[in-house]
Amino acid sequence: MTAAHRPLTTWVRDARPAAPHPGDTTPIPGQVRGNGGTRVSAPGPFWAAHGPVNEGDERADARSLDRFRTGWERGSLPLADGGHALALIEPATGEAVLELDELGEPLPADPATAEAVAAIERRWPAERLEPAERALLAAAHPGLRYSLLDRLAAEGRPEPDCFHVLPWERVDRLADEVTAALDASGPTEGDAPAHRPVRLRHYFAPAGSRFTAALEQLGSALRASDPRRRRVASTALCARLAGAATGRIPRPTRERLILLLDAVGRGDAFLSATAALAAERLAGAFAGPGGGSAGLGSADVVWHRLDYGRPASVRNEFAPAAAGGADSARDGVLRAAFTLTLTVQNDGRLYVGVSTPFDTATAALLAGGYDEVLLLPVHVTGAVEGSDLYVLLMPFDDRLSGDLKMTARARIEITADQAGPPLGLADLPFLDPEAVRRTLACQVRASDRRRWRALLDRLPAGHPVRRAREGA
Repeated sequence: MTAAHRPLTTWVRDARPAAPHPGDTTPIPGQVRGNGGTRVSAPGPFWAAHGPVNEGDERADARSLDRFRTGWERGSLPLADGGHALALIEPATGEAVLELDELGEPLPADPATAEAVAAIERRWPAERLEPAERALLAAAHPGLRYSLLDRLAAEGRPEPDCFHVLPWERVDRLADEVTAALDASGPTEGDAPAHRPVRLRHYFAPAGSRFTAALEQLGSALRASDPRRRRVASTALCARLAGAATGRIPRPTRERLILLLDAVGRGDAFLSATAALAAERLAGAFAGPGGGSAGLGSADVVWHRLDYGRPASVRNEFAPAAAGGADSARDGVLRAAFTLTLTVQNDGRLYVGVSTPFDTATAALLAGGYDEVLLLPVHVTGAVEGSDLYVLLMPFDDRLSGDLKMTARARIEITADQAGPPLGLADLPFLDPEAVRRTLACQVRASDRRRWRALLDRLPAGHPVRRAREGA
């Protein structure tokens, strides 16, 4: 724990007093006063940024510069071009720096807001914010709120409601707009409102899971009437909210997001189970992120394995050397549109099958948002080949279906379940290469393996996911 006052932002610039107004006798640091000695006094009336960012190294992080290790105090400096900016002042030398936003502009902060930041820094890393501090921060510039929570989350363990000072009213407005657009559009078409879009920017990154980036992408896709981008954004939104630390999101915002997820699930039958899972999590206020350990996917699609509930489960009582025959044990689970079946035979073979109805509506959905490719991530325990795989679903009469063949370990519980949202062609470059290699080795039919190879051949030569086919 430290009470040192260091930058909240990654960029700073030196601050110099600007020319005072005629007749202004307010002292500024370094002025000669009285008996001829130099005295460091209160800041002057107007200040301006001077010199390069971060002393000439824009790539450096001001928060970790040795210059700010000790001796600095938090303050707010009046600017020559109006307003006040968040600053650090070194009383011993009279030096001052202005904290900058992502555009390189001084970060606005009046004296009361700067004092609230100083109070939080004096008990750094603070686990909670006092009511008066919350009130001041709620009215502060969004960039200041972001910078404070970003550093606090990185260096401490703030309580979930500390994040409620972020500008959630922006998320509320965008969620309402997107929900209305989805309700008016139907499964594959429709437009978002034509007025100036809400910009969430990076302000909500400290809250984790990056769901706001997906929400912005969904709004953009609706405005552009782009079914592929709409599907990708909806997938990311559901997956990220299903694993979010929902206690960091204020209740009114969570309620709006639940309505949005309901609209997403009604518009995409394949995604409805993940949308429902995310809505269920939003109904509670969880302090930490949800989901299992890192597994399938990438940071852009599925950044952790999701827990949909009780998996299909079979106790494998068959000995490895058992004679062939028809004996088997089976269990299944229903995940909205998907039915997943786990079968363990007495010869040690394990089958995971997935199917979903295929009609006019799902055919349009498959063609529009998924580009005729439907992959379902699955997680299997008790198999020799490993745990994380993908099932490629293909049309057969009135169903889309696919399966995997694996080897069951003897005398243990075997489980299988959906592990994340369904994926389409646009997600192919972001698949887990190891899971793809494992999947190719578990194909039931030679024709299934050829379909997978043809799919991977769409990727550029040398792509890690395409290389997964080598040796499989």
